[in-house]
Amino acid sequence: MPKKQKLELTWIGKDEQPKLEPRILIEDQEKSYGDKNAENMLIYGDNLI
Repeated sequence: MPKKQKLELTWIGKDEQPKLEPRILIEDQEKSYGDKNAENMLIYGDNLI
């Protein structure tokens, strides 16, 4: 039985995992709006370190 071929993305350094640091979110009261007692939140930002 022939081996199945699959597509894969490869690039230099793909197997190297960067060490990520935990980040603390701080609310900016100046940009906050809406009901403060609501359980839902919309968090805007990027994931770039």
